[in-house]
Amino acid sequence: MMRPLGGSGGGHVESSAEIEVRVDPLTGHRCRINQSRDQRPKQPLAVETTKGGAPCPFCPENLERSTPEFRPGLFAEKRIRYGGAVLFPNLFPLSEMHGVCVFTPVHKVDLDEFTAKEIFDGIKCCIEFISRCRTLGVINHLIGWNHLSQAGASMLHPHFQAIASRHPFSSILKLVELSRSYHASTKSSYWEVLVREERGSSRMIGTTGGFNWLAPWSPTGSYEVMGVCSSPKSSITELGDAEVMALAEGILKVINGYWAAGAISLNMAIFSSACEGEYFRVHARLMARPIGSISDRAFLELYGNEVGISVPPERYAGWIREKF
Repeated sequence: MMRPLGGSGGGHVESSAEIEVRVDPLTGHRCRINQSRDQRPKQPLAVETTKGGAPCPFCPENLERSTPEFRPGLFAEKRIRYGGAVLFPNLFPLSEMHGVCVFTPVHKVDLDEFTAKEIFDGIKCCIEFISRCRTLGVINHLIGWNHLSQAGASMLHPHFQAIASRHPFSSILKLVELSRSYHASTKSSYWEVLVREERGSSRMIGTTGGFNWLAPWSPTGSYEVMGVCSSPKSSITELGDAEVMALAEGILKVINGYWAAGAISLNMAIFSSACEGEYFRVHARLMARPIGSISDRAFLELYGNEVGISVPPERYAGWIREKF
């Protein structure tokens, strides 16, 4: 990548990062290590550039000189753009191809202030990045969103992350393998069966175009919601514009539901695979994160690999359903 030099002069210099992927010999759990990530700048929730804080590199007036560029020859342009979104290399990557996508010009955005167009542009920009990475042989990919510091974001300004890797992501690898096994034994798609069985249940939330939204039977976090693609597509790169907008509109409705329930922060991931099999489906998962300083991740979650929640999916699905 081309790292910004800093200072008033601007300019960029070529830079690289050492990333180590370790695999547990018993469980297969994967860990990605980049020791330079300790140097990431942190923006607390209260930061406002208009009150004398350090300028935000993601704000429009700073982005060109303060964010990295793709090295010459990698892509046709220094940064990838789609609509109002712009994607550039992560200064502290966790993979050989790790992009940051700024999809709104506004520095601090509450969950009820985003638009479907902003989310659509951001996802499309990430898809373009992932598609280009696939042509380079980097086929495994994951799109994520950490909104606010409670969700692990180091920067307050809203942004997606798109990671492409030659190493598969543990969670997606497991989902693909289990989906393949289910299809082999039942001759049915688990994802089709899931949506069909949940339709009409108290956990079913609604639909947006080609996506079905539901609260999972066993959530992995507070107020978790899944959006499952209706058509047999395993990779987000297969989605047409109408399907991406349906995904964006569903995400918007879910986060509006979170805001109405009192949540201000969230995590999201879009699970997508290059497996090209009818047994897997592109799907998104979102969860709300806690308000205040008390973590919702303790020994049970970290070492028991289980989750303790206080609101059952049947109850919060009703709250979010009102936004559909």
